[in-house]
Amino acid sequence: MRRLLMAREFGILVVLALEIAVFSLLTHQPSRPNPMLDASNLLAMVRDMTVLATAALGTCVIIIAGGIDLSVGSCIALTSVVTAHAITQGHSPVVASLLGILTAMAMGMLSATFITRTKLPPFIATLGMMSIARGLAYLITQGATIPIPDSGFTHLLGSGMVPLPGLAVPVPVLILLACAVVFHLLMARTRLGREVYALGGNEEAARLSGVPVIRLKYVVYTLGGLMAGLAGVVFTAYYGTGQSTAAMGWELDAIASVVIGGGSLSGGRGSIWGTCIGALLFQVLRSGLAMVGASDYNQLIIGAVVIAVVAFDQITTRRAVR
Repeated sequence: MRRLLMAREFGILVVLALEIAVFSLLTHQPSRPNPMLDASNLLAMVRDMTVLATAALGTCVIIIAGGIDLSVGSCIALTSVVTAHAITQGHSPVVASLLGILTAMAMGMLSATFITRTKLPPFIATLGMMSIARGLAYLITQGATIPIPDSGFTHLLGSGMVPLPGLAVPVPVLILLACAVVFHLLMARTRLGREVYALGGNEEAARLSGVPVIRLKYVVYTLGGLMAGLAGVVFTAYYGTGQSTAAMGWELDAIASVVIGGGSLSGGRGSIWGTCIGALLFQVLRSGLAMVGASDYNQLIIGAVVIAVVAFDQITTRRAVR
């Protein structure tokens, strides 16, 4: 019980519960059901955060390894465009999805090449990849959206529901949960996970300990591309279009979800489950602000929250070192 109470994820859950409680009080009307506490509305908020949270899982691994990835949103858009274009060219949704995901993985591998071979800082390398991926998406679409026909692909991944006892769960939520379980086991129970934490904690010490640093950076950035690609496929199915403007600014939201969930921008620390909760916390914040008519303050408040959390993380880290 003590270990549970001291866990970072427990603290984030408490903050999430307080956030829901505050917005439920602000939106409470005696003559109407409370929209914040409505089960269908809560499920919709969980559904809406799945694309971001799926991509953020890859970002979490990259940040734990001491890196950063600013190309997440652009890779989601590129995957969306490639998938939609392939479907309109007559390919099956499965083949089209694989093409989109492989494209995003290639972007991740290219970022790793710039970082490991040309010694570019991850910030600069992925900043360049952000523009390259977004530019490729625009070239394919010429700025227009690519609609895809209504099919089993859109019904399953976009609006599909899996009936469970007393509740129907959206398919994207189950995909996110499955990915979170796999990534949690990968980071907590495998040698690869331990090496990723070691790389983020101290790269030189990891190298001297026999950790294959270059190969590991390829792995983590490829995983980041994989999750951005999967998020792009779900995005395409949900909206029924390929969009070169999709996921604008989501790379910062993904990084913020990781940091809120217990990750450190210095590397060596992060939580898969904390990242999922962090993404949900941001989604509840956005939805709550919209319900109380304060959506204009969305970015302002989210930015303030991120700065406060990072500042708190830096202060506690310095105290721990002392």
